[in-house]
Amino acid sequence: MIITLTTDFGLSDPFVGIMKGVILGITPNAQLVDISHDIPSYNVAEAVFVVESMYRYFPEGTVHIVVVDPGVGSPRRPLAAAAHGHLFVGPDNGVLSAVLLDEAYHIQNDRLWLKSVSHTFHGRDIFAPVAAHLARGTSIDTVGPRIQDFVRKPLPTPRRQGRKILGTVLRVDRFGNVITNLRRSDLSSPFTIIIGGLRIDRLCANFSEADPGELVAVEGSTGYIEIVMNRESAAERLSVPSGAEIEVESDSAKH
Repeated sequence: MIITLTTDFGLSDPFVGIMKGVILGITPNAQLVDISHDIPSYNVAEAVFVVESMYRYFPEGTVHIVVVDPGVGSPRRPLAAAAHGHLFVGPDNGVLSAVLLDEAYHIQNDRLWLKSVSHTFHGRDIFAPVAAHLARGTSIDTVGPRIQDFVRKPLPTPRRQGRKILGTVLRVDRFGNVITNLRRSDLSSPFTIIIGGLRIDRLCANFSEADPGELVAVEGSTGYIEIVMNRESAAERLSVPSGAEIEVESDSAKH
């Protein structure tokens, strides 16, 4: 049984370790896999991107905990969801948007929680124990009532504006690669990407094809177009945050 953890908790505090302790107390044989604990604080959109990018590489039956939860302690609901043969647990704030189909449940069965539930650490008190019980084989429909009105905040998609395509920065990774919501099909030849006031008109197959100091586009491992530099940080050169707008000028845009 595999349980993954994706949070914005970081590793300088004991929060992640405490969640793992709760899980192992219920399911001692669980394999725990850290996806990331460096999601920018409260950044639900980046959590959606990470979930979309990672879950399919795990075996069916894996339970995924996703806790980026600026509304912890508020009336927002805790959710469990089933999709594509996987189970997901997290807050009803959009973090599960990449996988929410029609099988989602409002977690209300407090017999699956810790005995004492705080107002500020539902990762420990609700999400970790529920995930552990699901990994042990507890049926998802026992966590609470099925719902249809869950929150969805899907990743933005490129949109056409005249002869331009407008895209968005989804994430900046630790290497300084700027991950966009563009796909290879959005870049006909010739094309020009305008981002951070700079123009990029070269698509490379990999990082090493770029000349020193050159900003180029590559199709990244997630299938999205990334703006990169060879052994340098494109993000530092461009100074663009997540959510920044991108323009693509192309003679044969497909949107």
